[in-house]
Amino acid sequence: CGTAFTNKLQGMLKDMELSQDTMIQLKQYMQNQNIAGNIELTVNILTTSFWPAYIPKEIQLPPEMERLQENFKNFYLSKHSGRKLQWQSTLGHCVLKAEFKKGKKELQVTLFQTLVLLMFNEGDQFSLEEIKVATGLEDRELRRTLQSLACGRARVLIKNPKGKDVEDGDKFFCNEEFKHKLFRIKINQIQMKER
Repeated sequence: CGTAFTNKLQGMLKDMELSQDTMIQLKQYMQNQNIAGNIELTVNILTTSFWPAYIPKEIQLPPEMERLQENFKNFYLSKHSGRKLQWQSTLGHCVLKAEFKKGKKELQVTLFQTLVLLMFNEGDQFSLEEIKVATGLEDRELRRTLQSLACGRARVLIKNPKGKDVEDGDKFFCNEEFKHKLFRIKINQIQMKER
């Protein structure tokens, strides 16, 4: 494959190793600073030159997640001055603990799916437009995300009116009757159609 390829691969492996060490240091830092929270954060620090290029997407994080992100930024930049952090929201994923009438589940979802699902802690029903404003997700990305949550195999949301595609004016509800044989369910994002 050549030295350029092996150097990149070596850089990627080193990034993953350094990220693990950084996470250990972050936990100690947060304990020493008495930063409490019910969200567990894991960050992988990727060196731009070793990894594929990703287009950064602007999103609206909930205040708790924003605070956690800011805490990490302060911690990291205090150790590595002169570096620039750029969050890649398209690579983020979460494990959400959810309670349905049929029992508790853990949902393994993308960051975009997380932003949508967390809205249902604050209300019972949201329109496509309300979700778009609250999350800051770009239109195509939001429609794909809602489609994965309301039209896929694991339908944790109910779409009204029913249908395979997400249209303007659609409303979304939490599926209180959701049931699944597994405790931890991975909800895959719908793949973008090639054009």
